[in-house]
Amino acid sequence: MHSLRALLGPLRVFDAVCRAKGITRAAQVLHVTPGAVSQQVKLLEVGLGAQLFQKSGREIELTAVGKRLAHRVSDAFDRLNDALNDVVDIQLDKRLRLKVTPSLAIRWLVPRLRGFYAQHPDIDLEISTIAMADDIRLEGADCAIRHGMGEWADVELDHLFDDEFLPVCAPHLARHLKTPQDLLQANLLHSMMRPEAWSLWFSSAELVDSPRLHGITLANAALCYQAAADGLGIAIAQRAYVDDDLRSGRLVIAVDHVARTESGYYLVCDPLKAAEAPVKLFRDWIRSVR
Repeated sequence: MHSLRALLGPLRVFDAVCRAKGITRAAQVLHVTPGAVSQQVKLLEVGLGAQLFQKSGREIELTAVGKRLAHRVSDAFDRLNDALNDVVDIQLDKRLRLKVTPSLAIRWLVPRLRGFYAQHPDIDLEISTIAMADDIRLEGADCAIRHGMGEWADVELDHLFDDEFLPVCAPHLARHLKTPQDLLQANLLHSMMRPEAWSLWFSSAELVDSPRLHGITLANAALCYQAAADGLGIAIAQRAYVDDDLRSGRLVIAVDHVARTESGYYLVCDPLKAAEAPVKLFRDWIRSVR
């Protein structure tokens, strides 16, 4: 068996795969190729002499040994992260660490932050991005914006907005679109982060996906909205992300039908920190933002 020091790198990659729930998403988080991630996982399996993942259709899932290791490794890295944060010489009372997805940061949060800094110029906000909004841990952060139904017993939460999906495009493309059926022949823009969004919308419009459903797949919603504004096709948009574009006319609603789910976006924080500044100040501010 290899030494612990030799396996620290592969263990970090293994932890990323487990947290991101897939090799491709882990590669995006680590900013490396999927092949590099697979190589590190294989190196760890060889070093341990145990199989950690097994194929399940087109996906992979943890073996029994992998599940045991994932729990221990996750806990170990969380403890190391907390230990490092404890020794960093910073003014904790003036720093707020926040985790969000890239699209939410770009399309919703950052454009509104000027209001927060106008009220609290002495608070340093540190924003880190994560791949998936439905699996955000608070380790290494004071707050996170999480997607779901708000049924988390271990956190304090503030509701931000609900899922509302609608198709948007450049104004000149909308002239030929009248009904949901028209979109079946259009060039559709798909986000890797919400691959089910178009299916959800068509289903709510009482249409079933067909082999004719096609288009361009992009890494996240922000790229889809940019592509839509540039006339590449029709994007399925979270309404909260495109309100400013709709008001300015940069984007228009392609077909007037909105799909809603029971999920939404919530600011979550540790209950022990909820009443402390600057978490309380940020919570007070974000509740007033629309």
